[in-house]
Amino acid sequence: MNKRSVKQFWDSVIAIVLSLMLFFLSDETAITISEIRMIVALIPLMWLALRHGAPSAIIASVFVGVAQAIVKSGTQDWIVLISQWIAPLLSVGVMGLFAKYTQKTLNNKRYSSTYLNIFTGSLLVLGLFIIISQFVVPVALGNEPQFQWTNLNHWLGLVVSWLISGGLLALMARYMPQLIIPKRSKYLSRKETSSLLND
Repeated sequence: MNKRSVKQFWDSVIAIVLSLMLFFLSDETAITISEIRMIVALIPLMWLALRHGAPSAIIASVFVGVAQAIVKSGTQDWIVLISQWIAPLLSVGVMGLFAKYTQKTLNNKRYSSTYLNIFTGSLLVLGLFIIISQFVVPVALGNEPQFQWTNLNHWLGLVVSWLISGGLLALMARYMPQLIIPKRSKYLSRKETSSLLND
């Protein structure tokens, strides 16, 4: 394994561990405060997607989903395992579509474009996660949808989750750009990454 692969591996391990810790501290998939469900366990996986792209985030999501299924449900049904625990997490792959331009705009200090990429990606990930986990999967398994379109608290939960995830990643990009752009980024030339990391 070259240095980039080794770094990518350890970043994936960090994202998996942090995501699992947040999931296990949560009620199912969210932390509930005053009936507002905040989804924060996806943030480490979003970070991994921004740093290394969609494939790394998707692979890490599969590990997180399998670990959750084993610990929380002990299910032996592969259909339930994939649909209920793994499929929703694959939504973080969408964030990987924003990795290249997030890193390029951050490298060029075009912060407004960086923030736009981060917040747009975060919103799409969270929206897709909720649609899959609380609507598509329950209906596919013959259950009632969990997300109530007329429930204001559900929408507030989405907005708060979006602001938290987007805000944390944006702050990381602004004040610790080396956490978003790896030393040997596949999205930037070596000269570009060197100029950023030496600032």
